[in-house]
Amino acid sequence: MLAPEDRRWTVVTLLSVALLFFSIPHVLEDFALGEPLKRGVPPAAIAFVVSVLLAAQGLGLHALGRRSVAGLGVHAGLGLLWAVAAGMAQLPELLQSTAYRSGVISAAYVIGVIGVGLALSVVSLLALLRSR
Repeated sequence: MLAPEDRRWTVVTLLSVALLFFSIPHVLEDFALGEPLKRGVPPAAIAFVVSVLLAAQGLGLHALGRRSVAGLGVHAGLGLLWAVAAGMAQLPELLQSTAYRSGVISAAYVIGVIGVGLALSVVSLLALLRSR
C-alpha cells in the first residue's frame, strides 16, 4: 500500500496521463476536421500552442518523477488551461441539439479533457498545498 504522500504523486501522474489520453486524440480530430481554419486560426499557430502545452506536461511529469513541487504547479496550471480552453471552444457546440462531430467518441474526448483537466488541477493544487 502506498503512503498518503506517495499516493498524491501517483494520482497526479495518473491524471496527467489520462489528460494526454483525451487531449491528443481530441486535438488530432480538430486538425482532421479543419477546426482551426473554420475559426480563422492558422493551424501552425494551434500546432505550436499544443506543442508547448505537451512539452510543458512532459516536463511536469519529469518533475513529478523527481518529487519536485514544480511538477504539481505545472499540472495545476495545465489542467485548468486545458479544461477552460476545451470548455470555451467546444461546449457551445457540444450542447447544441445536433450531433457533435463524429458522435459519442468525439463528445467523450471533449468531456474527458474538461473533466480530467479540472480534476488534475484540483488534485495538483491540493497536493501542492499539503506539500508545504
